[in-house]
Amino acid sequence: MSIRLGEKTNEVSIVTNHEGSDLKKNAVEYFRAKSSIYNERYSVRATGDLLRVRHNAILEIVRGWAQPAGSRLLDLGCGPGPLTRDLAKMGYLGVGLDASTAMIEFSTEQAKKEGISDLWTYKLGDVEAVPFPDDSFDAAVCSGVIDYLPSDERVIAEAARVLKPGGRFVLCFTNKFGYTVSLSTPIYWLKRIPAVRVFASKLRSMLVGGKQGAMEFDFLPRKQSPTLARKAVKNSGFDVESDMYVHFSLLPAPFCTMTSRLNLGIDEKFNALDRTPLRAIGSCYILNSIIRK
Repeated sequence: MSIRLGEKTNEVSIVTNHEGSDLKKNAVEYFRAKSSIYNERYSVRATGDLLRVRHNAILEIVRGWAQPAGSRLLDLGCGPGPLTRDLAKMGYLGVGLDASTAMIEFSTEQAKKEGISDLWTYKLGDVEAVPFPDDSFDAAVCSGVIDYLPSDERVIAEAARVLKPGGRFVLCFTNKFGYTVSLSTPIYWLKRIPAVRVFASKLRSMLVGGKQGAMEFDFLPRKQSPTLARKAVKNSGFDVESDMYVHFSLLPAPFCTMTSRLNLGIDEKFNALDRTPLRAIGSCYILNSIIRK
């Protein structure tokens, strides 16, 4: 399967040519139609929400690279662009790539508002067929994207291709063995019931804030094994320098977001589990690697 840009519509069109590609097609269509719901998750934050937790963890890793200011980064699947805006504040420039026109337009608009449009640009495209030549970037980030792809290998291989020798790469995804992931499948089917979906949206808006309500996936994202992901990264020529599990919550998703107003700081304390044998139950896994070129 590949994604192509329509000549007249400037939309992403899906070309299916292998098994499992429906996941990617569904994800592109979902984020094209429901981008406002996802965008709001970054502006109206719940303390137990995974998005902010993994965002901060990635920034921590990038700071550890000590890359010189002006280094060129690629955000694969940039979404509404919050990571790129924080990277710009750290002195980095680069490109955000996404298959959703709405996400690209939103990111571009926000970059102009924050005065970073000379540092970061945004391009519509496919993370499995990156529209840049070899050795174009000093580092790349792919956060929460392979959950919507049929496999890991192609996006990782593309990251390896466009990175310069010694380039850094962060890969972040949902850990299939994570504790807070445990109810994701039954919750998905429960929310397929219209009345439940409406109730969940109203409850989130009441307890967390915002107008968009709960996410409304009409498909199940993929959950990956950290072991298989490490293997795929190494097969593409990367050396893994470190890894991290984040998002240890007292309550499994989605209930963890409902306790936001309590603000007890419990979830933050649970991050210490990453330094224990219980780290493998974290809902999000992050790989920090370097290309061997």
